[in-house]
Parts: sequence; C-alpha cells; structure tokens
Amino acid sequence: MIETNNTTVPGLYIIQKLRQSLPVNDLMAWLIEMHPDAELKQILSMLNIIYQEGFKIVPADQEAKTYQISDRQLTAYPQRVEVA
Repeated sequence: MIETNNTTVPGLYIIQKLRQSLPVNDLMAWLIEMHPDAELKQILSMLNIIYQEGFKIVPADQEAKTYQISDRQLTAYPQRVEVA
C-alpha cells in the first residue's frame, strides 16, 4: 500500500470524499453508507484517519445510537462534521 505523509491512498480517498460531502450530520452513518461491506475494524480505522485530519467534529445528538456494521453492532454518539 502506498503511503503519503502517514496516510494511505485509501485514507486520502475517504478524506477527499468526506470533504466533498460536508457537512455530514452523522459521521458513523455516513461511513457505513459509503462502505456498506466494511468490517468494524475498517470503519474504526477510517474514523481514526478522519480524526487525525483535523476536521471540525462536534456532537450531533445527546442520545447514543446503535449502528449495524457488518455482523456487529456499535453504540456511539452521532458526530457532525462541519466545514472548518
């Protein structure tokens, strides 16, 4: 896998897609929608890449939501990604 500034090419792709989609009201739902066949560890890896990129990420809701990721479930608070 090619690396550029510690971000892989797939990482650069997800960052570019996110920038094109801003604002995103629910980051986890957006990632799952963009990658419906991804496993939990892949979704969490993409989240990590996004967090390191310095996007403006704020709470979107005060109630936790359960997300279905492949054959797993994850409960988390929705996060909104805004144009910085």
